[in-house]
Amino acid sequence: MAEAAVAITGAADHFARIVGSAHVITDPAECRVYSNDIFFWDDAHVADIVVQPGTTAEVSDIVKTAARLGLNIYTRGGGMSYTNGYVPAVAGAVLIDMRRLNQIFEINPTDRYVVVGAGCTWEKVAEALKPHGLKLVFLAPFSGIYSTVGGPLSQNVPASMKGILGIEVVRADGAVVRTGAWGRKTSHGGAVPFFRDYGPDLTGMFLGDTGAFGIKTAAVMHLYARPEGAAHASFAFETYEDMAAIMIDLGNHDYLYRRVGLDPFKSQNSGKVGFKEALKTLGDVSTSGTSVLSGLKDTVKMAAQGTTNFMDGVKWSMHLSTEALDSAGAEAGMERVRKICLKRGREIANVLPRAMEARGFSVRGFLGGQGQRWIPTNSLWPLSRAVEVATAVRGFFNARRADMQKHGMWESYMTNWGQGYFQCEPSFYWVDEVSELHLRHLGKDEADKFRALPPNLPARAYAKKLRHELRDFFFDLGAVHVQLAKFYRFDESLSAETWRLLGDVKGMLDPDGRLNPGNLRL
Repeated sequence: MAEAAVAITGAADHFARIVGSAHVITDPAECRVYSNDIFFWDDAHVADIVVQPGTTAEVSDIVKTAARLGLNIYTRGGGMSYTNGYVPAVAGAVLIDMRRLNQIFEINPTDRYVVVGAGCTWEKVAEALKPHGLKLVFLAPFSGIYSTVGGPLSQNVPASMKGILGIEVVRADGAVVRTGAWGRKTSHGGAVPFFRDYGPDLTGMFLGDTGAFGIKTAAVMHLYARPEGAAHASFAFETYEDMAAIMIDLGNHDYLYRRVGLDPFKSQNSGKVGFKEALKTLGDVSTSGTSVLSGLKDTVKMAAQGTTNFMDGVKWSMHLSTEALDSAGAEAGMERVRKICLKRGREIANVLPRAMEARGFSVRGFLGGQGQRWIPTNSLWPLSRAVEVATAVRGFFNARRADMQKHGMWESYMTNWGQGYFQCEPSFYWVDEVSELHLRHLGKDEADKFRALPPNLPARAYAKKLRHELRDFFFDLGAVHVQLAKFYRFDESLSAETWRLLGDVKGMLDPDGRLNPGNLRL
């Protein structure tokens, strides 16, 4: 044990010479916090050292030093993962915390791109673009107040990766690579990263790799001008199947830039947890005189204050936003959508999509209203299978209802669709001990309150079992997934030749298998 401590101290000294001693963590308790995500993993290890680089050159030197010391490398962004993405699967690991790589290097309105560090939060990017009247071509994750750019690029976000024009990657040998037009040699003051498809799509090779192929240190993202017109609408449905059928009908309405479907639990609790902060922000805007909400000011104000539930009586709900050159165009687009939605549902107050527009980022939903633990399981399907999947997944939970009730557990769903896919992401809640990772992202009052929740080992064991059963259920039905990391059965799902090609790429880029070992189940 003493020899191990000496070895860690010696390694820490090497890393301190690269990033400074203030950015090297060896305290076991703190390393444990950094080595956890928001679920429980029986086979998890704790990183020996956490290192916090501030530049790409420092990342490169850390990688070279780790290889020399025989240490494996795991890469952490905002810590919002729930598929074992950065949790060490092997002993002898250094965890690179990327959050100091949070620079916004360039905003180019003419060539329509932004260059940012991989540790930059999505909220920071959005705020930097606002004065320029620009926005990203895709919606950032709802956890973007903490979630970093590098995380979703490594884990994938449905239909969003087309907006990535290039990335900067540190390879397993420490070499720094840039992709697309960004990788071009030039004598004109630096390559302009305006074009992704310059030769083979090397950018795409590193997207969704969960860090197994390289460490992303910066990214170039495509921009477009923020339209002047926007329209919002919400609809209620009696069944999941009704809502899924409407999603199929709306499949070719690509001007819908926000599409969120909620189950009865989330619909009824949207103003209490998850979207509470967004409603508060909308309430502040609506009462400041800077926004006219078409007669919804009183509803918004009361919802933000918790004095009314604007979703009373709503079971399944869908929340939509359109945009166009002007308000008339956006409203005209929404009117087409409205006619389709009213075939199976009814229109309700459009408070929630307006709230999401006012404040698009929050992590409060990663716990229940009373601090219950929460864990989602993602699945993606051809849009044509939406109704079939809705029925199947409800059957899955109904068949386990007695055991779930025994453990005080209930399910919820987040649903959306776009460009030919249907996303069904069930989650479930149960009362259990709240981790330090969760507590650090809560306000003091809630953190103090939830810190006292005791461990619930029987319910936790059942949550692990239930999640694996749901994963396997999706596998047998033919699902694909984002956020693969180590959880989903990605290796088993691919044909033998496709899996061999993936292994060949890993072997070429990381021959010693030191980058995020276990991710993609490689």
